[in-house]
Amino acid sequence: MARSKRYEFSKGTKREARHRSRDLCEAVGEVYGLPPGQRCNAPLSAGVEYDHYPAPATDKGSDTLENCVATCKTCHRFKTSSFDVPMQAKAKRVSDKHLGIRPHSKWASRPLGSGNNQRSATRPLIRKSEQV
Repeated sequence: MARSKRYEFSKGTKREARHRSRDLCEAVGEVYGLPPGQRCNAPLSAGVEYDHYPAPATDKGSDTLENCVATCKTCHRFKTSSFDVPMQAKAKRVSDKHLGIRPHSKWASRPLGSGNNQRSATRPLIRKSEQV
């Protein structure tokens, strides 16, 4: 399956977002691991990351200033691990299910009905109740 195209922010958009933030993290709310409505406001001097929110980076037109959040590394990491990655995985599962694709399993490595490839024990199994 081909990877979805990401719409990255331009240097100008990043510069404007950083200026708008006044060098303070713009992350707000539960999606960033904060109480509802609370802004992080951590200084961005230790590093700034630009997050696509509310539209994901794979949505056309998501590379605008309105969708660019200047965040600290901690807030961006939290959102990526607890929100973005699970949402992407769910989208893939739903897409695969719709296409009739089953998840890969190490137990289903061979197609069913492909001859008599069933393995058997080399000696008979003895239940504990049958042991003397």
